[in-house]
Amino acid sequence: MDVQGLSDLALSAGLNTQNSLRKETQRLASGLRVVTAADDPSGLAIAETLASKVAGLDQGVHDVQNASNALTVADGAMSTVTDILQRMRTLVVEARSDLQSVADRNNLQAELDQLRLEIDRIAQNTSFNGRQLLDGSASSQSVLPTRALLSVNDGLTGGGTVLDTIVDPNSPYVAFDAPQMAQLITIDSVDPVTGNLNITVTIGSQDQAGFGADQTVSLQVPPGSNTPVGFSPPTPGNPTFVQQSQGGGGPQVLGFNIGTISAADVGKTSLLVSLPAQQKAAGGTLYVNTGDAEGAVIGVDIPGLSSVNLGVNQVILGTDLQNQAAEYRVDYAISSLGGVRAQVGAQTVALQEAATNGSNASVQTQASESAIRDLNVGAEVTAFTRDRIQNQFQQRLVADSEHLARVFATLVSDALVHR
Repeated sequence: MDVQGLSDLALSAGLNTQNSLRKETQRLASGLRVVTAADDPSGLAIAETLASKVAGLDQGVHDVQNASNALTVADGAMSTVTDILQRMRTLVVEARSDLQSVADRNNLQAELDQLRLEIDRIAQNTSFNGRQLLDGSASSQSVLPTRALLSVNDGLTGGGTVLDTIVDPNSPYVAFDAPQMAQLITIDSVDPVTGNLNITVTIGSQDQAGFGADQTVSLQVPPGSNTPVGFSPPTPGNPTFVQQSQGGGGPQVLGFNIGTISAADVGKTSLLVSLPAQQKAAGGTLYVNTGDAEGAVIGVDIPGLSSVNLGVNQVILGTDLQNQAAEYRVDYAISSLGGVRAQVGAQTVALQEAATNGSNASVQTQASESAIRDLNVGAEVTAFTRDRIQNQFQQRLVADSEHLARVFATLVSDALVHR
């Protein structure tokens, strides 16, 4: 019987079993299947890539949630501005009553002025983590130039409008440096001698220094025509009628086309209100990284909301024309701000969806990493128990082999002595 050979085999097997037990103990202690690169070289490389992806996704979700919080702050400020504009409109409507005294109108104007200042204060001071939100520095949108608002109730009996844009889409035009103006066109009567239509154009501005006093111009237009007597027919870039500041002696500030009118249109009016060019602080759309991939970003764009951009930097009470202009400007501001709030709300929804998608991607990616790196505890405990029993058997086998070897050596020695 080769007792020594049996002992050697048991020792060799025991060493292998102890090595397995050492690795199994490491895995059970750490909870990981891949503890070192030697455990699974390719698996470790894949797991590290997935772990990096998970870290990026988790940070991306955090960034997106911060952006959503910033939009919530902006929307809260916009809600306050909306309340201010609603109050301004109430004051303007109140002012369009002949029962108001001069003192009453002065009080209304004082409140309007203070509300305008509050809009500008909110636009300048609303921030998130030190980043301005409503001064235009968080937007890449192009600012609007000086432009005109047209009344919506000036339809003519033959179709079209008193201020016509069919011939020239750029009419009416407002000069880029023109002061804010309000213009009222009235189709007054029919001349009993010529049959021409008598039209009165009244234009005024709150900026008496830059524009001058209110202007009133009388025109005659043949029935069924869109060209005042003495003027050329409208063509693109060449409006029917051009108005100037300083009582007609200053630079051109406004040009427009008159629609095709008839005697049935007597009594029709059209109001035009100009708005100033918008402004914005330097800057552009804010971007946040979603962590999904290199260059995966979401933009957050919040337009500037100063009183100039909303068109209510000059809401002046006075004549009926000024009061009408004030009402149109406030209505425009309310409508514009509603559109901006809808835009911000849509961006908030998009960010919330992006955060949800990032969280889902992180969970699934982490599950993939776990499948590679983490330990199957049940299977590992089974292997550990098996190897521990096997190791105990191997140690007993070695011990028994050594005992048998000593017994055999003693027997051989005694046999030789008694021979």
